[in-house]
Amino acid sequence: MSETKDSASPLDTTPEPSDADMSSNAEASSKPDAEAATEAAAEAEKTSDGDEDDDADDADDEGADDEDDAAGEVESETKKNDGVTSEDDPPEAPEPEVLLSPGNPLRLVRGGSALAGGVIAALIIMALRPQYRLGVPLAFLAILIATFGVLDLSGSFDDPDERVAKRVQIRELAEPLAIFASGALGFVGAISLAVAGHIGPIFSAIVIPACFLASVFGLARTAERLGVWTGSEPLPLRKRHGFWLVTLVTLLYLPTLGSHSLSDPWETHYGEVAREILSRNDWISLWWAQEGWFWSKPIFNFWVQALAMASFGVRYAPKAMLSAVTEGRVPWPEWAIRLPVFLITLVATYLLYKAVARVFGRRAGFFGGVVLSTMPQWFLVSHQTMADMPFVASMSAAMALFLLGIHEDPDRQVRVYEVRAAGQAFRLSAYHLVLGAIVACALPQIIYLVSRNIEIVPSPFDIRFHVDAFRAGSPGNCGLPGNEACRDVFPVVRGLQPALQSILWIQALGLLLYLSWGERRAQRLFFLAAWFFAALSTMAKGPAGFGLPVLCALVYVIVTRRWRDLLRMEIVAGLLVLLCVALPWFVAMYVRHGQPFTDRLLFHDMFKRAFTHVHDTNEGDDVGFRYYVWQLGYAMFPWTGLVPVALVHWLKRSEESDRRSDASVFLSMWFLFAFALFTLMLTKFHHYIMPALPAAAMLTGVLLDEMVTRSGAYSKGASFQERYERIMYGAAGLAGALVVVFVGRDMAGLRSGLVDQARLLHLFTYNYRRIFPPTLDFRPALWFFTLAAAALTLALVWARMRKWIVWAMLGMGVMFAAWGIDVYLFKLSPHWGQRETIMAYYRESRDVPGPLIAFQMNWKGENFYMGNAVPAFVSSGKKFQDYILAQKKTGLKTFYFVTEHTRMGNLSTELGNPRKFDKLTPPELNNKFGLVRATFE
Repeated sequence: MSETKDSASPLDTTPEPSDADMSSNAEASSKPDAEAATEAAAEAEKTSDGDEDDDADDADDEGADDEDDAAGEVESETKKNDGVTSEDDPPEAPEPEVLLSPGNPLRLVRGGSALAGGVIAALIIMALRPQYRLGVPLAFLAILIATFGVLDLSGSFDDPDERVAKRVQIRELAEPLAIFASGALGFVGAISLAVAGHIGPIFSAIVIPACFLASVFGLARTAERLGVWTGSEPLPLRKRHGFWLVTLVTLLYLPTLGSHSLSDPWETHYGEVAREILSRNDWISLWWAQEGWFWSKPIFNFWVQALAMASFGVRYAPKAMLSAVTEGRVPWPEWAIRLPVFLITLVATYLLYKAVARVFGRRAGFFGGVVLSTMPQWFLVSHQTMADMPFVASMSAAMALFLLGIHEDPDRQVRVYEVRAAGQAFRLSAYHLVLGAIVACALPQIIYLVSRNIEIVPSPFDIRFHVDAFRAGSPGNCGLPGNEACRDVFPVVRGLQPALQSILWIQALGLLLYLSWGERRAQRLFFLAAWFFAALSTMAKGPAGFGLPVLCALVYVIVTRRWRDLLRMEIVAGLLVLLCVALPWFVAMYVRHGQPFTDRLLFHDMFKRAFTHVHDTNEGDDVGFRYYVWQLGYAMFPWTGLVPVALVHWLKRSEESDRRSDASVFLSMWFLFAFALFTLMLTKFHHYIMPALPAAAMLTGVLLDEMVTRSGAYSKGASFQERYERIMYGAAGLAGALVVVFVGRDMAGLRSGLVDQARLLHLFTYNYRRIFPPTLDFRPALWFFTLAAAALTLALVWARMRKWIVWAMLGMGVMFAAWGIDVYLFKLSPHWGQRETIMAYYRESRDVPGPLIAFQMNWKGENFYMGNAVPAFVSSGKKFQDYILAQKKTGLKTFYFVTEHTRMGNLSTELGNPRKFDKLTPPELNNKFGLVRATFE
């Protein structure tokens, strides 16, 4: 894991102050050098009490940073020295900024061969009529080969000698690469075993995080050997804040990620749509059990889920999802389904840390990452396969990369590292990381579109070229109650065949590669990466994915008057990234389904949600301005008391004319725009406000860092401003403690019969009136964390101990997150899902066979966990009774039903009061859904 200063990435070559520099000189940055140095020394002396150990560490880090920076400065200093050296000579006119950097000569043979081989292999796999177990992993490998071919064809591995920072032989990287490979293979293998039911939750909780961290360690060591961290004494891994943040998030989020049920309705809804992608072998048109075509959300979340399910061996065929139970194993397909959300969450958290660390220092970035990772809405939604985390995490990554780019030297070139292997030299840089990601996301979409006009039949071998045709219905379940009959469907716009569409995206990708052919400037690559993540966010939930980052960036430029930066933001190239990454699926869907698709996705689920109430479940609640103020109190606990202070404290930094004030303005605008956008929307769900969380968390991290820096007793020479600031910190602690108490009381108390401990669950669920399980009582734990958070927030009034109190608050936040993930969510998931109910059916039906039927159900958990092979009756009556009668005539005497506990009486009545009516699962297992066995004469 490459990091800047504490974990430098190939993009990060701009010298930045260490934590000590930024902390002590924050207020002196705009003053004359002598005065600033005097005040910095005085501040260091005043805050030295109790800080000796940290100051020593910071000094060591600073020394290593200076050595890192020295290597990064060589090129810029050379450029400076090449200019005028005499003071009498007139200064040279500034050279015009280069818009397009010339690229290297093409490598037609090696690059072209890899590109052709990868594309042909992927096309064959996608065009094959039958599906194969290893089809998706092999196609992924083919895409990687083709991506390498594209980059090699452009000559990007042949940068000139003078740009090479370090040269290594591949054998020098053998050890760290072996650690990385073994960790990655162990990680994939462990998840595959958990999915198949060969290992249980306890073993998974140990092995899967251990293997993942081993791969992270191997990647960090590889970067170290490459020379990403330069200098004679680079920082050891134990001092790299970014590594410890990744480790912390992994140990918090990963151990029980896949060891509990998917939650109704969002996870099971979206999981079922993703399962149907594989079952129907159609990666464009989405299908939804009982509803037909699914047009409510864009594609990103469903694609990554389907890719993970196929790669880790989830049994996605009808009636096969949990079928390993009949073989004596307990499968956990949830591992594959939730893993992509965890990975994108981790990437976003790390990039946010990098952005804040670049401007405010590593400790501030680390604090911000910990605060964000311990906010309930962030860690709970990171364990849900909803569209919201892919949307927010990708958007947050785009914001972070923009912040990194805007504070990068426009002329800085990224480092190049030469690796020699098998007689070949490959010169690697951040260009390959950024452009490789874009190509790897655009190419499979292009190839898949071409494959829709080709069909390959292996036996007898035949290649057929045809117009695009696809199927409606759920294969294997066609005509089953709750499912439409399967039928062939043809596109609405028949003239724009998929292969013709691919030509449009090939042109967009080709033009993007041409514009970026020789681009090695770090700032431009940061902006390109930001556009890429904005494209992913758009694929996750629509135009807001790029609209909000673009709005924040534009207003930032206006406020800071950095007009020239508009020319550096790669606007043309960024629009091409949106075209070739985000747009192909939208166009393909419109071509296939026409106006009904756009009417549902754009007008009903986006436009109408903004201006009317769609599926709103807030009856009786005030959905005005206070709605999200109210929900943010729970979403940000236990940091609720400090977030308002952090959101106001940026005004102090805005008076300073430096990049700290600029970054504070950007983060504050991010929060305000997100809050305003979703407050103005009429349709409101609690999780809609999540885009505001990252900005608030990062500002809170900066505030905590400043509290640590200014911790200590008053000195005799303290200025009025310093005393006033410390008093304000104390007042903030007092007011914040009161806020925490009120929020905690609301979460843990009992009010009007509503168990308020459901407040945390409501941060991501749908039905806010659903009854909380009476068998679970989390109020003692919630009161404990409330009182602990309030006490620590109040203790901030103690200036001398403020530094240690901040660390204690971080530790308490980590404990709260661990409890929320591994206790609260873990114990509640059986009641908000159907895994345990369907598992009970498999066990019971081994001894007493009989079909499972869903009675008055439309939660989709019954569809997902049965592979949609379940007769589903959303409404009952004559149709339901006729179906049961027809089945009885075939000789069936035993039937199993999954339904809500409150509907079991109606079920018995509609069945005609069968001879036996056994309730097989108690409310203690699942207080909403139950399994019933009905036996007839």
